[in-house]
Amino acid sequence: LFDDPRRVWQALTVPEQLAAWFWPARFETEVSVDLSSGYRIASPTVGIAVSGEFTFVDQPHSLVETWTWDGEDYATVVTFSLSGSTGLTVTHEGFRTDEDVVNHIQGWNDCLDRLESYLAS
Repeated sequence: LFDDPRRVWQALTVPEQLAAWFWPARFETEVSVDLSSGYRIASPTVGIAVSGEFTFVDQPHSLVETWTWDGEDYATVVTFSLSGSTGLTVTHEGFRTDEDVVNHIQGWNDCLDRLESYLAS
């Protein structure tokens, strides 16, 4: 399902598509994306949000962004690498604690499961 980089790229960068899969359906999700600057993904119903700036854009092959949760004072870096032969690779770096690593591994696994379901529909 991740073998078409253009389709995955749209799911990552088109606000309506990103909102459709990023967080669980029970979350009201608001998304803004501007590839020349940055993004924001928020859920007013749950009271969480993440935002950042795009530091590298190579459509539809690679997207690098900073990642800052509302209320945190530091940013991590997320890299999405897309290719027809290997699909999608997500790398998230720069965590301060092992607990943050574990939490984000679980979070990304949940997100990517929803992305797979979204792309299959």
